[in-house]
Amino acid sequence: MGDEANSFVLFLNQRRSDPKYIPLIVMHLKLLKPAWCAHCKRLEDLSSVVSATPNPNNGDEHTLSLPDDDVAPYELALEGRSCSKCAEEIYKKTRRLRGPAPVGNVALFRCYQTNFPLHQAARSGNLRMLFHLVTMLGLEAGHASVAEVLRKTNERQETALHMAISVGDKDMVKLLLWVDPSLGQIACRDMSLIYLAVSQGHEDIAQQLHNASGPDADPMSSYSGPGGQNALHAAVLHGEVMTQMVLGWKKGLSTIKDQNGSSPLHFSVSVKQKTFIPKWCFRYTWLQNVPTSFQKKLVNGPTWSLLHDKSSMAYEPDNEGLLPLHVAAITNQTVAVHILLTKCLRCMGLRDSQGTTFLHVAVQYKGFSVVRYACQRSECASIMNVQDNNGNTVLHLAVVAENLRMFCNLLTNREVSLNLRNNKGQTALDLAAGNIREGFFYGRNQDKLIYSTLTRVGAKHSSCRGDKLTGKQDSGDEAEQATAGELDKQESAKLTDASRTLAVGSVLIATMTFSATFTRLPGGYKADPAGTPTLAGSWYFDAFVVASALAFILSSAATVGLMYSGIAMVELPIRRKHFLVSLFLVSSSVTCLTIALSLGVYMVLAPVAHGTAIAICAISPLLLIYRNEESLQKLFAVSGPLYARMGFWVWLPWAGRAILLRMLKKFWPFIVIFAAAGNLRNQHQQHG
Repeated sequence: MGDEANSFVLFLNQRRSDPKYIPLIVMHLKLLKPAWCAHCKRLEDLSSVVSATPNPNNGDEHTLSLPDDDVAPYELALEGRSCSKCAEEIYKKTRRLRGPAPVGNVALFRCYQTNFPLHQAARSGNLRMLFHLVTMLGLEAGHASVAEVLRKTNERQETALHMAISVGDKDMVKLLLWVDPSLGQIACRDMSLIYLAVSQGHEDIAQQLHNASGPDADPMSSYSGPGGQNALHAAVLHGEVMTQMVLGWKKGLSTIKDQNGSSPLHFSVSVKQKTFIPKWCFRYTWLQNVPTSFQKKLVNGPTWSLLHDKSSMAYEPDNEGLLPLHVAAITNQTVAVHILLTKCLRCMGLRDSQGTTFLHVAVQYKGFSVVRYACQRSECASIMNVQDNNGNTVLHLAVVAENLRMFCNLLTNREVSLNLRNNKGQTALDLAAGNIREGFFYGRNQDKLIYSTLTRVGAKHSSCRGDKLTGKQDSGDEAEQATAGELDKQESAKLTDASRTLAVGSVLIATMTFSATFTRLPGGYKADPAGTPTLAGSWYFDAFVVASALAFILSSAATVGLMYSGIAMVELPIRRKHFLVSLFLVSSSVTCLTIALSLGVYMVLAPVAHGTAIAICAISPLLLIYRNEESLQKLFAVSGPLYARMGFWVWLPWAGRAILLRMLKKFWPFIVIFAAAGNLRNQHQQHG
């Protein structure tokens, strides 16, 4: 059985002559430390074997209540029982420990098929009990019987060593390998023990198993895993250290593919790479000028090691034709894409079985970071207009996906051609026109923004009639008339629901402003003349009153409009008009309400807490910023492509006009309120 096995045999021989003999290997384990047996209330020291603390209930008498017949392993309750007395009685009560399971008792037979006593000791992490059991079995039946029992598997084909690895007990693994070094060669469901340890991240246990395998072990089956994987497939998911360790054990593991054709490199690039700098740094081109040796120090991941071991695996596809670069793009791993393109730049233009490059799949799977990285890397210019088997470029796919951020990044790159046609003869603008949904929708939805942006930068339709593009040609078919009727029903229901939602806000604003104006004004009232506001005549009071009145008028008008837009008997065009006007009025009333709140707080707090009043006035506009955040974000997103395609002097008037019109539309109440307040102040001064 080898030197290690002989050492256990020598231990058994020495133990027969000296019951207190402790082998050297046990001295390095946690076994040697005194342990408390919760069942017997004893503190046992292996160096003396005899309990140092007697049972407080029964003196030295051991009280383990088990039946005289064989017991099932689940009845042993090994948890908390660790002393030699418990182990001795459990050993006596499990006479089938080294023999076949009892056939007469069906329940007991099935239980022994499921778990043996040694399995339960290993699963519960009871190292001391396991040591006592294998020692007693070895003293009675010899080392061969111990090895036979340890190699028995339960119904899941697991030995006690499998369970010790699963719980991550390295001392128990070391003990079992000391008893039987060949135990590490028993696979479980086509999964070697080294693979099991590596897959669970137990680096020290995996090293123990590798050291115990010896020269006689099958070099490939020792690292095999399920589905044709090997230990390196699992190691790359646990970082650089584990990967380096497995690569040092066996050369050639990086070239082995699983049953899906995936190599360890496919696995490595599919997970996040640990970096010592923020991951967004890898999006920019300056990192390309940094020496590769320094770039390796910035990433603590297995990808560099795998490419150093066998860089040709970057060009090996899986069974679906996906290269590691495609997998990294699918999972949006920008760091992995950067490493692959830095080490193996020629894999950039390779395609899968669908004719798609890594940039195509990045767009399909919404890998925004990878798309932005590729658009900023000059070497990727050659694949910007590559067409897949369907003739689609990455711009075609971005338009179909209706992802504004990816679309704008592609459009900012001037290497992207706007008017290439796919196999159906469609340009990107044709696809964008087909994406626009019929009916009444938000004007800044992505489908409409993509179409308008393409139009502004000069994209063209294919040679096709306009009615063919939109599908609006009138054939007089009854099916089309039925479809139009169904669309009208959907539009009516849509407007009714939207009107109800918006009406809640408009009524609430009207109620608040009415209460603030007539219930109790800020500052209270004067005694003489009675009912006169105390702060009347100040500019901020006039502004507060104007803001409250304007908010009430706008919200009330919006409520009336929403009543019309929510009534189904009104024609759809009229309802849409009322809804759009009401939406504008409600939005403006929110601005007025914000101004009124800020001025009201300022009037009350300014005399006693001027700083607090200023702070609240500064915080209040956050509501207006939040309301306009989405529209401003989309405005800035589309301004990038317009600037890149049209130039600064064409972009500047467009951007200035768009921002100015949006500000006037959203913030015109500021002009009205403060202009009216200033006018009222001048009148007070003239008459005062």
